[in-house]
Amino acid sequence: MMKKIIVVTILYFILNSHSFSEMKHSVSKDEFNGTTSHYIMSNTAYPNKPMSFPYEDTVSNLVVGCKVDSHYWVYVYFNKLNLLDGSINDGYYSHTIKIKAKDGFHQVNATVEFSKNFVNFDLIPQDKKTVKKLMEENGELWIQFNHYQDGERFYKYDTRGFTELFKKNCKNVS
Repeated sequence: MMKKIIVVTILYFILNSHSFSEMKHSVSKDEFNGTTSHYIMSNTAYPNKPMSFPYEDTVSNLVVGCKVDSHYWVYVYFNKLNLLDGSINDGYYSHTIKIKAKDGFHQVNATVEFSKNFVNFDLIPQDKKTVKKLMEENGELWIQFNHYQDGERFYKYDTRGFTELFKKNCKNVS
């Protein structure tokens, strides 16, 4: 009997170990405005090489947010953000970001509002569509950022489960 329990437990963890890496869904309700937003987020990603002080503990998440029957948005959230090479605009920086997927490399534009920790793929509508499509077609995306004093670093985002979560929670969005 004990052997059977151990075998079943081991099989359970082997068969379900991938679920620890899949994207997660959460809901945020704004009672004041009467709106609900859905968020689909990757697990925390770390830079491929350590960064220097004061950014040595920098981490990020790839996120898609949506409002049902309305729209969606795509961004990378950083706990600390220190990017280089952005063009200065009215209240934000614009960056060209390189993404690696199984079919090769892709470039998209992104914006970062002054003093914010969000890299938004929203400069043109095609940017968010490209990132969303790459998330749907790939189980992992590598996104490269050029960090102040540390240079280029990439982050590996596990995007498994994204398509199902998006279809279920982000209906009729554009």
